[in-house]
Amino acid sequence: EADGVAGCPCINPYTHEGLQGSRGIGQYATGNQLVYTPAGSSMSFSYPPGYGKGCAAHDDTLPPSCSLPSKPAWCTAEWCYIDPQNCDARAVKTKYFPLVENLYFSYDTCISSSSSSSSGRTWSEEDIEISRRLYNLAEGYTRGARVLIENSYMSLSASDGCELSDDHSMCPCNSCHQSVDWASKVDFMQVGMLMGAQGTPEERSNAVCMSEQVSSTYKAVAAKESDDDFTRVGYLYFANQATGSYTQWPKEDACSWSTAEHTYDPRYRDWYAAGATGPKDIVIVVDVSGSMVQNGRHEMAKAATEQILDTLTWKDFVNVVLFNNYASAVYSRNLVPVTEQNRAAIKAWADRQIWQQGGTNFKVAMRKALESIRDSVADG
Repeated sequence: EADGVAGCPCINPYTHEGLQGSRGIGQYATGNQLVYTPAGSSMSFSYPPGYGKGCAAHDDTLPPSCSLPSKPAWCTAEWCYIDPQNCDARAVKTKYFPLVENLYFSYDTCISSSSSSSSGRTWSEEDIEISRRLYNLAEGYTRGARVLIENSYMSLSASDGCELSDDHSMCPCNSCHQSVDWASKVDFMQVGMLMGAQGTPEERSNAVCMSEQVSSTYKAVAAKESDDDFTRVGYLYFANQATGSYTQWPKEDACSWSTAEHTYDPRYRDWYAAGATGPKDIVIVVDVSGSMVQNGRHEMAKAATEQILDTLTWKDFVNVVLFNNYASAVYSRNLVPVTEQNRAAIKAWADRQIWQQGGTNFKVAMRKALESIRDSVADG
């Protein structure tokens, strides 16, 4: 077995001085195998003797991620456990054994000094297949994470709850440090979670369990694909519908994401709405009659309209109809694609309208919305 590069030698995690005792890797040993139990899951997975010792594709064919028919690219990459105090290569904290404080692994130490573990950097810019390969790589990583999250949800045990620990929390992020390149405080060794404001106790517990489980594949992708000094910005993330919680690599200080007027909720981000609903055609129909002035409802209606617009992407088409006694204002005859330019133009148009005047005629508003859809279809 290979020993890694001179500046970051592989270690034997079963005999290494810093990994022994009650807080060492032995706490995961059953017989001659290591046993990984995903957070909150009723399922466990066994790994063979020598797992992580010396450079090898240790994860290949092993559950939960690498036994899939279409497994992520990191499954076949060689890696080994290393001592973070004796390593000048990229390394990330263990994926499966979080209670072992100083257990880190590295892909970089298992490749020659003339190459890189990053899939992107091994491809020539002149390679005409680079776009296809990049797409397939990203799609494979995304699919692997999705399957892991789905399987995690299915295997959750009602009796095994999960709590958001300080090590996993993004607010506060006690382990984060300012990065000039990322313009934020981050921790590249960890995956973090920002708990949402909604959900039952069981749903919130399940959200933490799924976050902890997906951390394993996020760390593997980050360890394989990020650049040596983490100057290339790129995120791995997902959000939970029931709670509004958010999980991300790298772990980032998220305390400033919310303000007194606005609480950060990933479910209102365009990437979440696009993934949850797909491309869509929307006509936003808003009552702007005189009664809307009561309790500031006209202001809430306008804010809601803008928030809907912010969840849309270039794949969506939209129009806005304001009504009172009649269709008092219509943004466009047809639905328009939600480009950044069109989004800004619709918001500017909305700012110029009157949002509290006249009576209420729902029928004329619905008729105008259907006309807009009909005209858009007719015009192709």
